[in-house]
Amino acid sequence: MRVYRHIEKAPSAAEALAWIFRIATNYCLDELRDRKRRPELREALPEPELMRGPPSFEERFADQDLARRLIVRAGPKLRVVAWLYHMDGMEQEDVARVLGLSRRTVATRLGAFAANARKFVKRSGDA
Repeated sequence: MRVYRHIEKAPSAAEALAWIFRIATNYCLDELRDRKRRPELREALPEPELMRGPPSFEERFADQDLARRLIVRAGPKLRVVAWLYHMDGMEQEDVARVLGLSRRTVATRLGAFAANARKFVKRSGDA
């Protein structure tokens, strides 16, 4: 529906797919941000972790729910790049092409996102 509503802003045919992908990504990010305001239903409570010590940042980031929460907390420039790379599994070159950025800019933003995420996880002890 968003594509249809904004069809007059559509780019050339060569850029249309990236434009549609960007609209869909922004919609998903908006939904994730707004979910914080809605209660979350669960079928069962998660099992407590065994006494093995705190997980590393990499282990925590592997948790998709945590990744979503970290991405939603990021600024808009970092959020879109992090979502496409970490959640959609796109390569840096593909993210750069879709967003109209250089691959170097994508790598820089991913590094900034990872640094911010590490700080948040360390500060909160649990996200």
